[in-house]
Amino acid sequence: MPTIEGALRTGLLVSTTAQIFIATTYQEILDALTASVANNGDVILLPRGSTYDITATIVVNKSGVRILATEDGLSPLAHGEFVALVANASFTDGPVMTVNGPCELNGIGFASRDTGATFFSGAALLLGGAADANPFGAWVRKCRFPKFNFSNRIGVAVEGSSNCLIEECDFEGVGADFDAGVYVQGATQNIVIRRNHFRQCTAAVKFGAFAGGGPECIIDHNYVYAGKMVNTGGFTGTALFC
Repeated sequence: MPTIEGALRTGLLVSTTAQIFIATTYQEILDALTASVANNGDVILLPRGSTYDITATIVVNKSGVRILATEDGLSPLAHGEFVALVANASFTDGPVMTVNGPCELNGIGFASRDTGATFFSGAALLLGGAADANPFGAWVRKCRFPKFNFSNRIGVAVEGSSNCLIEECDFEGVGADFDAGVYVQGATQNIVIRRNHFRQCTAAVKFGAFAGGGPECIIDHNYVYAGKMVNTGGFTGTALFC
């Protein structure tokens, strides 16, 4: 698992103590997360052209880690096509990634085959899910969520999280519609969903049952093609639409 040192670090805007890993396989992502130090601003770079064969959920639980696809001039609508976490055909019982701590995910593609029936089952990426108010401050940016006609129903599921930002991502029900691009439920606060593209999604955002006054959600300047912006699911909550 290579690391980056010296002058190449300067373009990444990292602290002098941050570790920078390059991960070209699923196992190297796991190794980099294990080696990362919480609150150190460590970076895991995913090179272009890498399709990661995911056989079990990747758990991001190191506070402050950044998992970034290398920049190569592509728009976010296409970027995740070339740096993709794709569930193995045998992995059908979980998201490809779960986030339990504040982190940045940038430029990555997520494709799940989850066939489960609970709220996050079928999601490619899960923020939270442990009913403990984490992650606080997760940032998902310029990522792509294609359905690829797999069994999953949701792009991103958010449960019990706060101060999370999902922006400039592309949700596309390739081959079949997503039930929702983003699903939100639980004790959530300050969830911002802005400047995303939703195509072939029955609803861009779908709400489940909330606790503690959620979702406290801002839905701002998104673009929806052939679907509705929000499905409240009959649940009440506070949200601002811009």
